[in-house]
Amino acid sequence: MSKKLILTAALLSLATPAFAADIIEPAPVVKVLIVPAPIFTWTGFYIGAHGGGAWSKWSGMDPTDPLAGWSSVTASGGVVGGQIGGNYQISNFVVGLEGTGACSSVTLNAGGPFGGGAGFNLSLKNGYMATVAGRFGVAFDRVPLYAKGGAAFTRDKYSANNGLAGALAGSANGSFNRTGWLAGGGVEWMFMPNWSVRAEYTTISASAASMSSR
Repeated sequence: MSKKLILTAALLSLATPAFAADIIEPAPVVKVLIVPAPIFTWTGFYIGAHGGGAWSKWSGMDPTDPLAGWSSVTASGGVVGGQIGGNYQISNFVVGLEGTGACSSVTLNAGGPFGGGAGFNLSLKNGYMATVAGRFGVAFDRVPLYAKGGAAFTRDKYSANNGLAGALAGSANGSFNRTGWLAGGGVEWMFMPNWSVRAEYTTISASAASMSSR
């Protein structure tokens, strides 16, 4: 009787450590890598294209009657070109510098727009526009509102004739360069990484002219 009790106690003592080891085995630790969301910024360089409508106003004097004073005419057309620049964002404020260049189809064809008399014809065409401007705005995440101002350069072509024939016929054509200033503003939207679209209105005032004729 006593031998059986001793054997049973020995078996229990051997089995107990193994059973205890199965219970306290630690569970595997799973590490989760948390990647922070990238911080959006307008800082960087860019290049792009633009197009739209343009309206131009020319002022001048009647070539046949200098005493008549100054008159002005308006014309409209389209522009297409490109831009290059850079931005730097500080908190919610964005500053930048931008250069643009555009070809223009703004053309006026009229008879005597400055009172040149019967038969007088004058054609004026804006050939191109170029600007260098600073930009300053406030960014609401991917949508900045901005204002801009700077210098503008434009070249106009002209041709004129008096509508007469024979020895009395006369004509002239040439071009003139003008410089001035610009002011404007707009809103931009980055709709996907590295791609944005904007709507902008700009006024250019160019009065000083350097003329060439032939």
